[in-house]
Amino acid sequence: MNSKRVLSAVAACALAVVLLLVGCAKTTQAPVTVASMIDSEGAILGKMIVLLLESKKIPVNDKTEFGTPDVLRKALEAGELDLVVDYTGSGQYYHEGQDPAGWTDPKTGYELTRKLDKEKNDIVWLTPAPANNTEMLAVKRDFAEKKSLKDMNDFARYVNSGAPVKLICAAGFAENRLGLPGYEQAYGFKLREDQLIILSSGNTAEMLKALVDGTNGVNVSLVYGTDGALEQMKLVVLADPQSVPPVYLPAPVIRGPVLKSYPGIEPLLKPVFESLTLETLQTLNARVAFEGQEARAVAREYLVAKGFLKS
Repeated sequence: MNSKRVLSAVAACALAVVLLLVGCAKTTQAPVTVASMIDSEGAILGKMIVLLLESKKIPVNDKTEFGTPDVLRKALEAGELDLVVDYTGSGQYYHEGQDPAGWTDPKTGYELTRKLDKEKNDIVWLTPAPANNTEMLAVKRDFAEKKSLKDMNDFARYVNSGAPVKLICAAGFAENRLGLPGYEQAYGFKLREDQLIILSSGNTAEMLKALVDGTNGVNVSLVYGTDGALEQMKLVVLADPQSVPPVYLPAPVIRGPVLKSYPGIEPLLKPVFESLTLETLQTLNARVAFEGQEARAVAREYLVAKGFLKS
């Protein structure tokens, strides 16, 4: 055989191997874009995921504190994000036509959201934390004592008496039939538009500050079950005997193709989220929202203390 042809063939094969290796490298090294909502809990949980992936040498594009829930979800569905922190109860917003009551049970709500998202969007809900970050109303402790407010029945009585009320809350809560409208129907009261201050985001730090400061007459605020500053701010959460809002368990949510590329992500995150109880998240959130500590530092310290990450 002609020596030049042999060399050409060898060179061609070598080039093919190089191109193949480069292609494989690009595939295996594709970064996982991790994102979360803009609140303190989203930041903490998002940073935990980032730190865990980095510890396993998985390339990460950190977009924690990305935006509001609707922005986060749209970006995930569009493939702009790969792995996010979301809440099981939010499945009611993503899949219309379902009975919202399905999300009032933690197991049923998780399984329903997981099933629908996998079938319709190839989006996979991984193991959630056993901490219900549900929507409730809170008032200042001295106000609660003065007005004898302990639960939503007491609040309904207070509203119906014609006393001053100014509730600050997120738009999603104000519009959801298992949010404020659900509370109003269940307990028999109705708030007027001038008794509401509605924010586009669900960041309760802003709401709680308005409540504590009495900004614009605010004396009631939306809070979430895992909010960490309630005790420090001397606030009282009004009990909900009828369990109106859905159960919101925080969970990692990942696009199907990304999970196939990195199957180790699921067993990596599972024990971490299983360890995050309601009290644990309240404590971690307080360190960021109330004490002003940096979310990544709080996340790292927790992971190291629990043995999920080496110091």
